[in-house]
Order: sequence, then structure tokens, then C-alpha cells
Amino acid sequence: MNNPMEKKRQTYLAFFKDGVADGLVDGVIDDKKRSSAYYKQGYDFGLTMWNRILENDNGKESQDNGKDT
Repeated sequence: MNNPMEKKRQTYLAFFKDGVADGLVDGVIDDKKRSSAYYKQGYDFGLTMWNRILENDNGKESQDNGKDT
């Protein structure tokens, strides 16, 4: 699998994954990678997932606070 297209594809995927990790875990964009469209897409996706996790946690918290004990 040393095909040039496969190698390019793996590079794009690595940038996307790095972006997701930075958006989801760190919340800080890497200035060295921000010029990559794949990195930016991954970063935006990571931020979206982070927001969804917060929304889900807040919804569960609200449900737990509303329960009679």
C-alpha cells in the first residue's frame, strides 16, 4: 500500500484526526496545522462533538435534579 494516492489519503486522514482530537480534547487549534482544510474540518467536528457531550451532560443533570428522592 505504498501507492501515492493511498499515502496522500493517509496524510489527509491524519490531519482530520489531529483536528478532531484538538477540538474535542484540547479546544485549542494548532497554528502549525490550521492551514490544512482537513485539519480545520476535523477541528470543527471535534468542537461539535464537545458541545453535544456538554448538552447531553446538562440534559442528564437537569433530569437528575428534577427527580424526587
